[in-house]
Amino acid sequence: MADSDQGEKTEDPTQQRRDDFRKRGQVAHTKELASVLIIFTAILSIWMLSRFFLVQITEVFEMSFGNFVANKSESIAAPFIFAVKKTIFLVAPVCGIVWLVSFASSVLQIGFLSNEEAFKFSLERINPLSGLKRVFSLRSLVEGIKAVFKLIIVGSISYAVFKSEVFIIPKLVNYSVDQLLVYLGEMTLKLFGGVGFFMAVLAGIDYFFQRWDLEQKMKMTKQELKEEIKSREGDPLIKARIRRTQREMSQRRMMDKVPKADVIITNPTHIAVALSYTDLMVAPTIIAKGADRVAEKIKEIARENNIPIVENKPLARTIFKTLDIGQVIPKELYTAVAEVLSYIYKLKKKRKK
Repeated sequence: MADSDQGEKTEDPTQQRRDDFRKRGQVAHTKELASVLIIFTAILSIWMLSRFFLVQITEVFEMSFGNFVANKSESIAAPFIFAVKKTIFLVAPVCGIVWLVSFASSVLQIGFLSNEEAFKFSLERINPLSGLKRVFSLRSLVEGIKAVFKLIIVGSISYAVFKSEVFIIPKLVNYSVDQLLVYLGEMTLKLFGGVGFFMAVLAGIDYFFQRWDLEQKMKMTKQELKEEIKSREGDPLIKARIRRTQREMSQRRMMDKVPKADVIITNPTHIAVALSYTDLMVAPTIIAKGADRVAEKIKEIARENNIPIVENKPLARTIFKTLDIGQVIPKELYTAVAEVLSYIYKLKKKRKK
């Protein structure tokens, strides 16, 4: 059971895992949004530029079948070159707009993303087994169903639009060129509008599916989560060893300062605080402190170096709990510490005599 649990992806992805997926280019992204934006851009273009396109197309017909035919001195290739230039003039801006819209659809969904992994050579990409897995994956199945669904719906919309116009089509022979172009424009808007609305709904559904599918892929097993935490924060055993080493080094440096102390104030059995004071100091300074074994070690070093040890429970406890090594004695404790130092100085004078 334990091994089974370790292999199940039950944990929500961490931010680091999300970032790793994004770096590899694995993001929630639907291609349908580009189609929707292109369709609606086409509708907007037809609506705004229809008169401009009509004028340009009319000019092409007039020049090709009017002026060039009347003026036989012109080269046969001249009307063809003129038509090509006009076509490029009309199509180039549209192609540019389509490219911008397609680019914008990607930026809207995933922002600006540089995928370095895509440029790296990988044997996994040419592995037939990996290819078969991709072909028969859930994503491939959904894409296949979506393609068939799109074909059916677009066909149905087209059929419905043309069916509604079936009685008007025979009358088109009586339309002038301008009327015919207006009618074709209206038909195109109807067709694009219907398809665009359907594609917008499909894009929304597909985007949420892509997000759900990606979320499932990003989920982690308990073991993966442990490994990531370990790689991010370090092995707990190694960290504990480092902390222990740091404490030992700090304690060793502290013990090296004990021989320089003027007095050791004790609890007397559990706490020991070493104070040092010179004329250059503002107030006595704590150079070492400790409890239990550390306190015993401080007192042992003090005895070896003939440093006075004074028992004062309240003072020892207060200094130990409220002050750190390197701090000076605050004004509130001046009187108590001064009494201890006064006693020590008197004791030292007696010994000298």
